[in-house]
Formats: sequence, structure tokens, C-alpha cells
Amino acid sequence: MFTHLHGHSTFSFLEAIGQPADIVSKAKSLGMQGIAITDLGGMYSAIKLYQSAKAQEMTPILGVELGFVVDIVDFRPHHEIGNICLLALNYEGYLNLIKLVSIANTEGIDGRAKIDLKHLEQYSSNIIAFFGGEESWLGKKILKNADEKQTEEILQKLITIFGKENVFLEIIAQEHSKLPNIEKINHAVQTLATKHELGVIVGNTYRYINKEDKESWEIALAIKDVKKIYDEDRRKPIGDFSIQSEEEIVATCQANGFADTEIQQRIATNNSILESVNIEIDMYQSLFPVHQTPENIQDSCTFNRDL
Repeated sequence: MFTHLHGHSTFSFLEAIGQPADIVSKAKSLGMQGIAITDLGGMYSAIKLYQSAKAQEMTPILGVELGFVVDIVDFRPHHEIGNICLLALNYEGYLNLIKLVSIANTEGIDGRAKIDLKHLEQYSSNIIAFFGGEESWLGKKILKNADEKQTEEILQKLITIFGKENVFLEIIAQEHSKLPNIEKINHAVQTLATKHELGVIVGNTYRYINKEDKESWEIALAIKDVKKIYDEDRRKPIGDFSIQSEEEIVATCQANGFADTEIQQRIATNNSILESVNIEIDMYQSLFPVHQTPENIQDSCTFNRDL
């Protein structure tokens, strides 16, 4: 059974549509045992995903997609910054993701939330990292024909930070015949994964739930870009970015020329990540700090009220 590890909800703020509960229900209807949401720049959907998945006896995979730079003080134009996807393996990993998101949106903000090697190293425990697609850091390097040695050096640093078992590269299941950039990235990813002995996952980076939702998604993109739906220069993404079934993912990969053994291995890798995820969040814990009250104050409530 297939597991989506890379996708977005309405909490990617006009870059995607679909409520977390509906995303979970769609995955459930396709016979999936869990699903990830990796919203852009934030984890506003995380608790909604967690509650919805638990209610339907599915595994919630909590994640995020952040801009990635070598040094957080890198103030290059935000459209040049590629992304890294991060998934939490357990509660500690979830807390580390929260810290990374906070840093990305405070220290790293400059047109988009971003994180760097130093902070990833500081909060890397129980997190999986992967790159995939045109908007990823690795994808942008490949399309720009960037220096391969420098790219691989940074990739090796990430392997050192997270551990080889927790770094993956992603093949994007979109038609090569229509998207030559994806074809170039996919082939390069395959080569890099073999060279560095990294696991390869597969997905179509879902942005909406059902195929018929694509027009609504394009309207959301137009609103974000301050365009009208009839503007010729608005974004018109090519491809199917709905939550696809395993059969659809396989068919696209076959059409792209990948061998059945490769496809099944990638699907198995997706599922092995699902099986390694075990997040339990106490939804009723108090997270307010405990203050030491002065001796002459009877209780903390009185002290806080007087403040």
C-alpha cells in the first residue's frame, strides 16, 4: 500500500487547498494506513492532522517544508531558495520541528521561512529529511547545473547531521513527457541516491484532494499572485497534484520508464517510513510555565491575577 509523504493542505496558504480532515478521509478511502502533510513554512495543520488521523485509526505523519540555505544570514532572493522537507518520527522529533519552524520564521524570514545547517544540526534528533521536485534545494541545484562537488558536499553534511538512514531523495511521479524539468531532476536524483547509498521515495507532491479540485487550486494561486483567472501570465501548473492512489502513482512511474522493481522498492521505502513513525501527543497537558511565587502569596492564581 502506498503512503504519501510529501503534500500540502490549505494551511500552505493559497499554495494548496484541502482541510487536513478531508485529506485524511481521502487517504483512508484509498486504503492507505497514514499520510503526511508537509505545509510550506509552518505546521498549522499538524494537530488537525493528528486528531483526524487518530480518529480514523491511521498514522499521522507530521512534517513541514522549509526553505534551506547553508547559512541563515544568506539573504539571496527568495525565489532562488530551494526547500527541504522534514518529517517527525516521534514526539521528540515533533518538538524539534516546532523549534526549527520557529527559527525559520524569526531568524530566517526574508520573503520566506528558511533554515540552515547549523540549526538543523542542533535539532536533528528523530527527524527524517528529504529533497524532491523543482522547488527543492536539490532540484534547483540540478536545474541550474550547479557545481556537483559543492552540492554533494552539502548533501554529505546533511547525511552526517541526520544519519544516512534518515536522509532520502524523492522521485516525483509526474509525466516526464510534459515536464522535462522533472525528468532531469528525477534522473539526477536516481544517480545521486545510488552514489551516496540513500533511500529513494516517490510521490506526486499533492496540492489538492480530488482531480476536480484543480481549478479551485488554480484560483487560489491566482489570488496569492494577485492575478485574475483569465490572465495569461497566471500560474497554470501542468500535472495531476491530487491525492493519487497507488495504482496511479505506479502507472505514472511506468510511463516515465522506471522498472517495476524500482517502483515497488520506492513504494516499500515510503511504507517503511510510515512504519517507523510513532507520534503520541498528550492533548490535555498544561504547557504554561510554573512560576515560583513569593512566600507571602498564598497561591499562584492570586499572584498571576495581581500581575
